[in-house]
Amino acid sequence: MLILNGQLGARPGQLVDMQLDWVGGAQGHDAVVAQSPAFSAPVRLRWRNGGYGAVATLAMTGKPGWHPLSVTIAGRTVASDRIQVVRSERPSFRLAAPSSAARPGETVALRFDDLYPGERGTDFTVRSAALSGPVRLVHDKLYDFYNPRAFSAKPELRAGLADGTYTFELYGPHGHRVAEKRLTVRGSRPGDPDYLGKAHGPDFYDPGTGYVDGGHGHDVKVRLGGRVAVMWHDVYPDRGEEKRLTATSPAFTRVLHLNRDDSKGADGDDPRYFNTATIRADLKPGRYPVTVVAHHGRVKKTGYVTVTAR
Repeated sequence: MLILNGQLGARPGQLVDMQLDWVGGAQGHDAVVAQSPAFSAPVRLRWRNGGYGAVATLAMTGKPGWHPLSVTIAGRTVASDRIQVVRSERPSFRLAAPSSAARPGETVALRFDDLYPGERGTDFTVRSAALSGPVRLVHDKLYDFYNPRAFSAKPELRAGLADGTYTFELYGPHGHRVAEKRLTVRGSRPGDPDYLGKAHGPDFYDPGTGYVDGGHGHDVKVRLGGRVAVMWHDVYPDRGEEKRLTATSPAFTRVLHLNRDDSKGADGDDPRYFNTATIRADLKPGRYPVTVVAHHGRVKKTGYVTVTAR
């Protein structure tokens, strides 16, 4: 059984992964070779994961069309398939944001596809007044496995950006400008869904029983030195909120950073953020506020923790 990945719609220079299974032999000592006009030379398959495999690079000079592929063991053909090669594409620089008008603090995607005959170098940097500093584009071996010359990054726009259109310049290995893109940035305004977001909380619950199974509400009793979990919901969270959302209280041992809940328990719920706080042991029993400030200070909500003696 011959298994191919990356062989359809492949551009010259891309990678094709080959795996030959259900073959007996001396576990790697046989001469297993793949040949195709799409390759610049025969490719030797090595023993791996219970079969023979290899990652081959399509020739940069390959012509568009369907090319036969054969695999031989000691000169005898045991499997065959085809590789579809398409035309080369000129290098392209892409800038993507979740919406046409990006928000300050939002994550944007930068990508430079440099798979083209004659292109070299791996040192690509993007500069923009919208970023906190130069951003290096790197090859993501997992996401861009089949394209060895794709370089990307996902930086955040600066949180305090003024409304406007910003230029993103791509620079190559020798400091020369390769390309540029422009992006409109606009903060949320009254009437936008993410201006106030429809936030509610903070809710409190026993971290030992969980948010769903345990009782929770805006007021809770906790012993001195005990622990309490804090939950915050927001239908339209502000961009970058997961990195700056905190719950503060004179009853807590420290400022509590709230993290985005990406667990299965959050499925079907509004975006939510949570963490567990420790109650100070040196407090006087009483009722203490817990405050969460969101949406750049436009939303402020307070719940209460009643601290009891041990």
